[in-house]
Amino acid sequence: MTSRLATRIGALDLPNPVICGSGEPVMTEAGIRAALAAGAAGVIAKSVNERPEAAAQLDRADYVFLDPAGAPAASGPSLFNRSGLQQRAAAEWFTAVAALDREAARRQRFVAASIVYAGEDGAVAIAALARRAGIRVFELNVGAPHAAEAAAGAITQESDPARLQHLVAAVRAETGGMQLWVKLTGLSGNLPALAAAAAQGGADAVCMMGRFMAMVPDLETLAPALGTAAAYGGGWALPIVCRFLAQSRRAVPPGFPLLGTNGVRSGLDVARMVLAGASAVETLSPVMQSGFGALGAMVAELEAWLTRRDLRVADLVGRAADSMQAYAAQPPSPDRWRAFVPPETLG
Repeated sequence: MTSRLATRIGALDLPNPVICGSGEPVMTEAGIRAALAAGAAGVIAKSVNERPEAAAQLDRADYVFLDPAGAPAASGPSLFNRSGLQQRAAAEWFTAVAALDREAARRQRFVAASIVYAGEDGAVAIAALARRAGIRVFELNVGAPHAAEAAAGAITQESDPARLQHLVAAVRAETGGMQLWVKLTGLSGNLPALAAAAAQGGADAVCMMGRFMAMVPDLETLAPALGTAAAYGGGWALPIVCRFLAQSRRAVPPGFPLLGTNGVRSGLDVARMVLAGASAVETLSPVMQSGFGALGAMVAELEAWLTRRDLRVADLVGRAADSMQAYAAQPPSPDRWRAFVPPETLG
């Protein structure tokens, strides 16, 4: 691994921009160690929640990969699932996460605590537990897509900039000495304003964006896949995330770190998100599908591409975003549309 891959998020220097996102594969100490051993620069440990109803959701979780036509397929590129949360007590889990973070720090890596919160008081209390445990990074996930389907009051999804700024400021007050990252919802057309609000509230970085809620009719059973609506993400989401990264880059203070998630399946996808403005990416679905080796494969593919092009991650952050133009800035091309219609249209 070379310095071409190095990146920085706030005060955190990382050897590469690939982070294993929060989810079932990193629900245990063994899973977190496996992610780090595979080459991830960091791990967002499986999220906790302050409500027992949210923890109980894990017992009703289910998962299916879908092919491009929407049919269940083990090798499908999209993940459709109703997920759960860590069932271990937050204090106990954070003690384990802190020990893993200390191990990771010796290799310039990290293990972060994470919360999918129910309410402000709970988020503040859980953040204080993470700080007392000695964890260096705390991710406040305000964008979990399951909020609409989970038990009433168990999960909150925040899409109002003013409320988000207030929440982040309250959590920031309990996280002195820690990096505070805020993960945003994809179910909002106002992500740049949310990113700016998180920055104004005191966040050190913002991650975007959470997956979408969906319902997939199964053509074999004639019923909903998994029997419910569920969270949906895949490679198709990457260009959407890249647009929001580029727009958010213009809404936050210069140099404010953004992270991308949702749609990354390869090292070249990592490069695309970096060009759109991400200093690092969080990825998990490929791990669920192919194992932890998927993380190392991403790092290797990214490094090979950088070497071929004689480039460095640090020099590429936001490069495409900064050259993205508005429609009105494009030169006229009056007949271009003719190349994209059937011949009958032209007579």
